[in-house]
Amino acid sequence: MAITGRQLVFQSDRTVTVEEYPVPAPEPRQILVEVARSCVSAGTEMNFFRDHPPTGPLQRATLGYMTVGRVVQVGADAGDYAPGDRVLTCGHHCSHWLVDLDDPGSSRWYIAHIADAIPDDMAGFAILGDVALHGVRRARLQIDEAVAVFGAGIVGQLTIQFARLSGAYPIVVVDLYDSRLDLARQSGATHVVNPARDDPVRAIKEITGGGAQAVFHCAPAAQVLQTALAAAADRGKIVLTGSAPGTAEIGLQVELLRHELSIIGVYETGLTAPHPYWPWTRQRNRQACLRLLATGQLRLDQHITHVVPFTDAGAIVDMMLHGSGDEWMGVVFRWD
Repeated sequence: MAITGRQLVFQSDRTVTVEEYPVPAPEPRQILVEVARSCVSAGTEMNFFRDHPPTGPLQRATLGYMTVGRVVQVGADAGDYAPGDRVLTCGHHCSHWLVDLDDPGSSRWYIAHIADAIPDDMAGFAILGDVALHGVRRARLQIDEAVAVFGAGIVGQLTIQFARLSGAYPIVVVDLYDSRLDLARQSGATHVVNPARDDPVRAIKEITGGGAQAVFHCAPAAQVLQTALAAAADRGKIVLTGSAPGTAEIGLQVELLRHELSIIGVYETGLTAPHPYWPWTRQRNRQACLRLLATGQLRLDQHITHVVPFTDAGAIVDMMLHGSGDEWMGVVFRWD
């Protein structure tokens, strides 16, 4: 029997509509998932929506890449997946997602089982956890290494937790919203700084005794990079974990050269297969996130502020685009 799905479509005028579409039956090596939750990646999606609205003949786009649901149909040779399995996928904001096991490297390739201990509302954010964990791995944190995190959104909160699990100390978090700084303390921050009241560079240098050895740029503003450089210790690392659009002006001689700083990008390009020199693939990072969520070592419950029906997506997106950052944190759309 033919299935009619529904999906969120982001229009060029920055509105969101719900559209129906025919759901294909799975072919060999394909798995059809009925979505229960889709999570919003605020940095990627809002930056796209704000700065690069869809253009071209259709003037529309589908977004999203974090979905949780159950398998409803499988094609031949679909591995160890069967109808009823609860899974994590990289689907768009839609009611059904077709996984293709023969398309490695694409968003349609990824699928993983989810432990019963992880609620639907949290499980999808394991994919953002993968981004944060990759940034911490790239920083090669050591026990008692001083860390600063600029930006306390979901990626920043996850970075704080992974830095804590790595033994970093102190962990200083900078954000403009006190509500997010309160959550940062719950994530493991030892100190918090609001730039509206305190100079973050001076505060970080006082707390760390000269500067942070690893500085994570998790803020949506590119210009924060100059402040991150100034807050780093000699031979420190600045890790670009966030999805900040645009360009940044930085001081080359005084900040970057004289202090011998390193700037590290985080994007996981091509990391679909393990290598002896870098075994940490995206799927391995996501499995680590799911394991830590199941055991309670990684927590997201306090960071999820909105779980709403997908039909309310337009109002939620408008709030995220035009409202204050202390109104929301983790946003989830319900499809069940």
